[in-house]
Amino acid sequence: MIRQVSAPQQEALWWIQQRSSHKDLYNLTWRMSVGRLDVPALERAWQALVDRYEVLRTALVHEDGAVWQDIHARAPAALNVLKWPQEAQDAVAPRHDLLDELAKNLHKTPFELSVPPLARLSLVTVGQSDELLLTAHHSMLDGWSMQRVVRELAEVYHAELAHPGSAHIAEPPVQFADYAVRARKAESDGSWQEGTDYWVRTLSGVDSATVKPDRVRPQQVPGAPGAVVRHSLSSKASEGVAALTDRGGMTPFACYLAALYTVLGLGGVHGRFAVGVGVANRLTERDAACVGYLTNVVVATGELFEGDTLDDVVARARDDFWDSLPHQQVPFSLVHNALSVEDRNRLGATPSVLLTYHGKIGAGVLLGERETELKASPNSSAVNHITLGIFEEPEATVIEAGYDTSRFDESTVRALLSDLEQVLEVGVRAEVPITTLHVRTRSTTARTVTRADAVDTVRSSSIAEAGAEGGEGLRGSVRAIWCETLGLTQADPESDFFAVGGHSLRVFVLFAKLQEATGCQIDMIDWLDTPTLGKLIHLTERSVTTEQPIEHSVLLRQGDRGGPHLHLIHPAGGADQTTYKDLTSALPDGWRVTMTPDGDQETLEELADHHRENMDAGRTPDVLGGWSLGGLIGYVMAVRMRADGVTPPPLLLIDPPAPDGSAANEAHSELDAFIYTILRAVDAPALMPTELLLSPGDTEHGLSVLEALVNASGSAMSIDVLRERFDAIRRHWTAAGEYVSDEPIDVPSVLVAAELPEEAVAHWKSLLGPGMVLVEVDADHFAAVKDPFAARIAEAVVALLKGRVG
Repeated sequence: MIRQVSAPQQEALWWIQQRSSHKDLYNLTWRMSVGRLDVPALERAWQALVDRYEVLRTALVHEDGAVWQDIHARAPAALNVLKWPQEAQDAVAPRHDLLDELAKNLHKTPFELSVPPLARLSLVTVGQSDELLLTAHHSMLDGWSMQRVVRELAEVYHAELAHPGSAHIAEPPVQFADYAVRARKAESDGSWQEGTDYWVRTLSGVDSATVKPDRVRPQQVPGAPGAVVRHSLSSKASEGVAALTDRGGMTPFACYLAALYTVLGLGGVHGRFAVGVGVANRLTERDAACVGYLTNVVVATGELFEGDTLDDVVARARDDFWDSLPHQQVPFSLVHNALSVEDRNRLGATPSVLLTYHGKIGAGVLLGERETELKASPNSSAVNHITLGIFEEPEATVIEAGYDTSRFDESTVRALLSDLEQVLEVGVRAEVPITTLHVRTRSTTARTVTRADAVDTVRSSSIAEAGAEGGEGLRGSVRAIWCETLGLTQADPESDFFAVGGHSLRVFVLFAKLQEATGCQIDMIDWLDTPTLGKLIHLTERSVTTEQPIEHSVLLRQGDRGGPHLHLIHPAGGADQTTYKDLTSALPDGWRVTMTPDGDQETLEELADHHRENMDAGRTPDVLGGWSLGGLIGYVMAVRMRADGVTPPPLLLIDPPAPDGSAANEAHSELDAFIYTILRAVDAPALMPTELLLSPGDTEHGLSVLEALVNASGSAMSIDVLRERFDAIRRHWTAAGEYVSDEPIDVPSVLVAAELPEEAVAHWKSLLGPGMVLVEVDADHFAAVKDPFAARIAEAVVALLKGRVG
């Protein structure tokens, strides 16, 4: 492994991602419709590309206050293969598409930036439809590079088909690390100073323009929830672009930028305003050959004048952009840091509206027997308020608009796209006054949107004074440290550290002052998810709080006072109290039913003690039971009761694994088993994939796939919940696999056998003794506790208790 400097753009992305609660905001996915492909050949081709390009074997790490590239000599690049029959699509809920759900979730699976490769390839098949998804972290690849990677992937794939294992890829003429070194040298030796000065002058006093939001947010936070809509321009709009370019001798990009200026200006923004533009940043042959993240954000400024025609606006957009061309290599992060605090606040940490012209990039690559077709981006996070990407596709020009759904309704974004189209359509006529145009879009500046937000004023005196005044103690100290570090006199609890003038070096100053003044040590990465004053106060207060709430039983059914009492054990990580709904309903009137919540203990003995401690008010129930692992825990509770000289109550064990170590055999397929468990829980077993091949140990990816399947079924379950459940059930499986017992307890019991092997039933009989009643049901493991079998179990439990009483 070689440690190398990162490019300034990479470092900026690393810091922004740490601030974001959505770690997928810089995932870049090309979703391509393809024909049937040969999996082994495709996998070999993908590994060959990762072997060729260092950037595909690179990780980003943070050390000593800086972000570095760790370039690995080798990075295994497995091809993810996911397959479903057509019946799976037929089983999804109305208005859902399985491929759409899968693409969205495959895209948003976050990368661990310290572990290469920071790119992955997935082949997804549903029936006769095949899609290839290339997902990369933007810090490693940009759109220009993605196109090159896809073309080379196709070339190597065809070579592998013809002669398996014989394809050879020559070393590239330049690696991305070379660019990073040159960029850092330009940063340190003053090569970019002239460009930086140009941008400071150009952007002085300029506000970031945006569309007037449907909902006001305190500030722009990278990684807000987002969505994407696509709009195909009319043929008349394309004719307008062609006419404007012919008359003015300019590129289509200048026409689209001018159209955006026109809509925002007519919509209400006055004076000079700014929008972001994504540029390829490849002005030399050497950079054009470089695969990596060279793209830069350039802030373009527009203004409408009295008497302007559309041709005038287009010409100014062209001229201003050409004037800035020699300075477009200066990274936006460096420009932003060089601006005054007031100008930084005017522009924001990222431009509110960003326009990128992709041209014909992204489609038409021959892969297998047909050309790739680029489908809609599955992005679900918003870096900017609105991001507009323009693609020249074979049939039409398409504008893809990603937007912050916490701010905008889809109708607002579609109105913007419609306005852009109408302005471009006018381009077929020369010298059209813009005052004759009408738009529905209402626009404003980003600062205007948040100007009415309340702030919490703090005196910037000493920390001791702030802590004493008002009796706020710890909170006052944190506020004062915040203001002192940022040079502010006001502190809004919701203010973003980086949006009010903070940067990476000030983060370390902030935390050093905080630890010195309060003695609290806080995980910086935890705070960077939401780098606000309020979050910092919360983490500081939490660091001095150690008390945990005490868990108690969940009441599933009230019952009669003094009536029979069934206490159930939580059925492990893959289920919850709803598992017992049918059984609870099937019991006669008067029965009380309770359940203890799951614990985070590591062994069955510890779990058994947890459930004993939390049984309803310490009362020993009339019957103790559970399904699956819950039944096994019930047995362990009875064993430990015997050891303590307590007579265990009768047991209800519903299809529990036997305590003979056999559960350990499930560990090799725990993710598959968990996926099946959840799909059964949401009544969608038909969505179980016929093939699911992921990178070894890639649990997160598998859980993202499962979240997509649950959504496609019409249910809703966040990946956070799935992750928590999977961690719990994996821990439970491990505990069950390590537990072996021959301890007889000889108590009246009901054993429900659905998928229990004969040897497991025999083992249970040896432990429970002659008082065991065996109830065999013709059901799988998951259906055993549901209707109609729940009624049979309820009858057996009632009979068990009556027999004991009699």
